[in-house]
Amino acid sequence: MGLFDRVVSALRNWFAPKPQPFAYAPQPLGPAIERLEGDRVLILEGELKDQVFDLTTTVSENEAHVFLSQEGKQLGHADLQRNAFEASIVLWNIVVQENLRHKGLASLMTRTAFQRLQELHPKPSFGIRMIRLIRPKDKVTRVQNIGIGVIARKLGFTPEYDLPRILVRDNIQVIEFLDSDDTMPPAYRIVLKVFPLVLVAFVVDPYNQKPFSHGHPFYLKEVFPETIESWVDDRLIIIGNGNYLLRRNGIPYLINHIARNESEAQMLAQRIRPSRA
Repeated sequence: MGLFDRVVSALRNWFAPKPQPFAYAPQPLGPAIERLEGDRVLILEGELKDQVFDLTTTVSENEAHVFLSQEGKQLGHADLQRNAFEASIVLWNIVVQENLRHKGLASLMTRTAFQRLQELHPKPSFGIRMIRLIRPKDKVTRVQNIGIGVIARKLGFTPEYDLPRILVRDNIQVIEFLDSDDTMPPAYRIVLKVFPLVLVAFVVDPYNQKPFSHGHPFYLKEVFPETIESWVDDRLIIIGNGNYLLRRNGIPYLINHIARNESEAQMLAQRIRPSRA
């Protein structure tokens, strides 16, 4: 590079906008904890307050797992793929023992997994895989992936499907109400004219980001295609059978949920990249 080129490059760097510090505003993901010796954590709030759990992480070249246990008994696990097509860190499964669900343990395992794995990738990117293709003739009785879907929304992930494009009134053929059971809230089976043909979705309360419970007056309202459109516009609808990606506009949400302090938040803001898909 000649002298002229070096001068031009230096001037460009001088006048280029300087990157702004990340506006760190920590948000909870799961209950507050105190880390004890080894992999043990003490729950500080909620229904499980004062209980101690083990959160053990195992990592190999292509996958990672977080195991939740108490007094030697395994109670749940989170499974992740590393270096996948859509992102370098992909959460694809979370399981929690039935009597311990809806108490923040799935969120706690997700937080542990993402905190641990981001340390192993120079430029981490994130995805959540929930895809399950359903044919219009398939019988669907319940929604799946409630917990992981709520976590995806909270962390700033957005659906791989372009919901504003496909969930429009002219493209919606059938809306079927799916009643709740003991473990899952009510949901909706939506049949479309285009791929992916069938979406199974549930709706969250915008105030607490959790699904409306069974018996809530929300479910007494008749749902029309234009209702679905409004849910999409207000980010109230979560798809239980579609992948979620962390795009650029969602990165701040993730950082504020997994960064442990200000300096880590600033570091993550420089390192995290949007998913490749």
